[in-house]
Amino acid sequence: MNAAKRWKSLLAGAAVLGAVIYGCHGTTTGWETITTTFLRNDKPYGGGAFRIRNDEVISLKLADPQISFKPASELRHPQVAEPTEAWMNDTAELLNRRTVSFWRGSLGKGLTRTLQHRGQSLAWWYSRDWRAVYISTGWTDYKALRPANGLVPQVTKLWRSGDGGQTWIELPWPDNRNIGRLLFLDPQRGYAIGWGPHVSRTADGGQSWQEIKQPPRAADAAKPRKTFSAVNLSADGVLRVAYYVDQLGDFKASSLVYRIAWNQTEFEQDVVLPDQLVVDLQSSPQTAQRYSLYALSRLGALRDIDDVSDNGRRTGALSTWESVPHPSVKQVHTFDKRLMLDGLSVGKDGVLLVYATDASGDGAPRDLTFLSKNFGKSWEELYDGFAQGGYFDPETNTQYALFAYTLKKRQF
Repeated sequence: MNAAKRWKSLLAGAAVLGAVIYGCHGTTTGWETITTTFLRNDKPYGGGAFRIRNDEVISLKLADPQISFKPASELRHPQVAEPTEAWMNDTAELLNRRTVSFWRGSLGKGLTRTLQHRGQSLAWWYSRDWRAVYISTGWTDYKALRPANGLVPQVTKLWRSGDGGQTWIELPWPDNRNIGRLLFLDPQRGYAIGWGPHVSRTADGGQSWQEIKQPPRAADAAKPRKTFSAVNLSADGVLRVAYYVDQLGDFKASSLVYRIAWNQTEFEQDVVLPDQLVVDLQSSPQTAQRYSLYALSRLGALRDIDDVSDNGRRTGALSTWESVPHPSVKQVHTFDKRLMLDGLSVGKDGVLLVYATDASGDGAPRDLTFLSKNFGKSWEELYDGFAQGGYFDPETNTQYALFAYTLKKRQF
């Protein structure tokens, strides 16, 4: 399921911003504490991409290797800490020794690790009952010589569990084919999406894969590791992908959204978003035939990295359309250009969450959450302090956050 952006991982406290500027008012909504000892004894510490169901917990963690230091009696310089082994002082070696691990357990008894593999990137999907879990890892050798094109090879692995993560099998997958997202309709049917951008489909639980033809203008020969700006798999099994094009008719910058149903073999155009760069793409969780799509975007052209006067800030926009043939797009809200838009969550009954960062001041960047309970007609600004992780469950409109060892939730 959609992680992360699904809820922004880090939230920091923020000073109140003017309601006139944002068309919102600031508020702090109440959190309910679930536990104050969440994963306290699990090493390395950190919630990872955790999920909660009653007392049960699953988590996918990306962790650095454990570092140890020499005792004071062995130090060459008493005021300078020294690692016990030389590789612990080597940045490339530290990156090479990063691991991806899957954990399962309970809030009361703690978690047990059932899978661990080297990797600096990951993706996962889990079924509603948590029995089926897919995990991919990507590992790059940071000590290898960089080729002329700068594209150091990445080794990708793919695993599947059918018993809730107790046992795992490695699935056939090309080592050189990156996976950035895993999206499934059910434990047998799903998509793996990665650089290219490539879309592969399986109907037999990952035993075999069929590559889907890229939508028009999605690929760029000069950028073999290009990715989609955003992807979404809706409740009816329609996959949508969004990507940016430099020129479309009279518009210098546009984002195209293409869709493909499970029974289709090629993408077809859904909507065009002129003068926009999509940040996130989400669908409402309804299972009815008709539902809403939402795109969070930055207005204007893609940032020119060679133009030092371009700070990359853009006015943000939230647009919506219906899952019907030839839909019309409605822009329901804009966000001040001081905000860098990070992600979007869509819940039931009109609940929308937008995650943004305000780095326009002199102090530390401020991470903000904007809440709408009426399909984007009005917005509240939420201040929650600093959290080390969390996610949003669209089925129950419940948001979870981890503050050190304290796990909290709130329901909208």
